[in-house]
Amino acid sequence: MLGSSGNREGSSIRRRELLRGFAAASVYSLSRRVIARAPLKVVVVGGGIVGASIAMHLAQAGAAVTVLDRIGPAKGATEKSFAWINTYVSDPHYRAMRLQSLLAYRALDIPLELGITWGGYLNWTDSEAEAHDIRSYATSLAGTPYALRTLSAAELARISPCLTPGPVASAYFSAIDGHADPVWVTYRFLDRAQLLGAKVVFPCEVTGLDFRRGRLAGMSTTRGRLVADRVVVAAGTNTPHLLSMAGFSLRLAHAPGILAHTLPIAEVTKMVYDGPRSVSFKQMANGRIVGTDAPAPPDLPAHREIRDHVVDFADDAVRAMHGTRVLEHIAAYLPAARAATFDRLTLGFRPMPTDGFPVVGAIPGCPDVYVAVTHSGVTLAPILGEYVSREIFAEEQDSLAPYRPSRFTG
Repeated sequence: MLGSSGNREGSSIRRRELLRGFAAASVYSLSRRVIARAPLKVVVVGGGIVGASIAMHLAQAGAAVTVLDRIGPAKGATEKSFAWINTYVSDPHYRAMRLQSLLAYRALDIPLELGITWGGYLNWTDSEAEAHDIRSYATSLAGTPYALRTLSAAELARISPCLTPGPVASAYFSAIDGHADPVWVTYRFLDRAQLLGAKVVFPCEVTGLDFRRGRLAGMSTTRGRLVADRVVVAAGTNTPHLLSMAGFSLRLAHAPGILAHTLPIAEVTKMVYDGPRSVSFKQMANGRIVGTDAPAPPDLPAHREIRDHVVDFADDAVRAMHGTRVLEHIAAYLPAARAATFDRLTLGFRPMPTDGFPVVGAIPGCPDVYVAVTHSGVTLAPILGEYVSREIFAEEQDSLAPYRPSRFTG
């Protein structure tokens, strides 16, 4: 893994095997570009899964890449993500982009040894009011690449015998979804980037951006000054602070989320589940059960600060209380979880644009300062890496047109 002093290559790489794997996957590689002059110097600020993918694709394209992270790779929202890879949104354009990213994951999975679990996704409800919405969504996708299989209660029992769903008012199954260990995937992207010459430096914080005649000249950091032709800001919830150094204002919604993690148990399922009353869970490839029972910490006096701004739980006792509650709710539908031992509760803060869509592109008035921030960073990481790399090399991507930062100006 990466060393904390920066610039160390990941010891997990088996170089010869990776090179053979990427030769087989050359159809996906961006390394076909030839850089005739000095390599473009690009600094990627943010070592989460999105920044890591961007760094990898830029390195493949021939850029001289440096990744900076103020704490360490995957230490922010990435390690606290549910890491469900899906197309589950209502907007058709955004859904199509997510499908492209899912297909990109399929292409990268084996060559990079990402270890993604392609088990599908099961959604069900015991509420007639919610059943209408589920049926409507399933119907809207009929005949598309995202088509869902509607399930009766008996079919649900057959497709997932480990589940005790209770009354089933409506259910569907998506076969194309997957889930991942987001920390592992991040390190695999960074390992590949380093193999191609990228540098990874942490802890390192950007303290200022330097401009000359309207173009980026470099930046000041807690590790000294860096010369850069372009900077890509992919720093999660710290993105607005960094963009303000270039005079651009971007506001993100405050979006805390909790996940309970157990110690490993024997494998019982590969699926991702959404059940009644906001219960969501999966079993990771290492046997751990991971899930939640609420989209945010419950609206209780003890959580008032967490629901208002970025702050951790008061102590381990509060974390254990929430973790135990979450696991009890999961075990009501997944009996095998009763044998699992609670390990930890994570509290993460999602980088959520206020309109729910990604923010990707050069900021207005600063062509050398590029931003890539989004919720669903795990799902979108591969395709954003490809698209952003192409745009840094002046190949504008029409697929990103709806997501430009300019929509937040004026």
